[in-house]
Amino acid sequence: AGSRNENDETLNAMYAQRCDEWVCFNKALQSFWLGHSERFNHYSKKLLENQLGSHNKSTILFYAALNAFRGVNKDARRGSKFTKAKVEYREAIYVLGPLAELSPLNYGSKVYLLQAEMLALDRKDQEAKSLYAAAITLFCSSGYVQEHGLACELAGQHYKRIGEVETALDFFEQSKRCYMRWGSQMKVDSITQQIETIRRK
Repeated sequence: AGSRNENDETLNAMYAQRCDEWVCFNKALQSFWLGHSERFNHYSKKLLENQLGSHNKSTILFYAALNAFRGVNKDARRGSKFTKAKVEYREAIYVLGPLAELSPLNYGSKVYLLQAEMLALDRKDQEAKSLYAAAITLFCSSGYVQEHGLACELAGQHYKRIGEVETALDFFEQSKRCYMRWGSQMKVDSITQQIETIRRK
């Protein structure tokens, strides 16, 4: 009876840990999509302190790098946020790179998008364009509609920054359609606002 109770307690503890991990994972992703950068950092740090499965770990590292890129002024390219973005990028690529070789459709798109963001940060604009396009193509093929929308949104922001406004608008329209299919009115409204801001200028 004692052994059975100990086994039950162990299973209950493992179940509680998995539930906590699942809650943190979902809260981290929710925070990212809502644009709550510090909240995302809180949950992602908690997750990465534990032993995550390879898929969950790669997903969190992917979004952690994108979250870090969000905080960088791409025209300034210096300071602690710039350094943090480079560190988060390297950590994500270290994990995602080998996975992309094994499963290009599932992970290659994520690697391309992170590489595009890094190239944009380094002002290698033409190379960034190619990798945004590669990421978008793979996300479209894999059916990850929300990440397809995100890739189009980030490409749009890149083209806007370098002054290619019509191309930026085209990517924002693609992003908007993806977010509509995903069912996120919040993101649809956000992209609509970005489009209207460009058109007013």
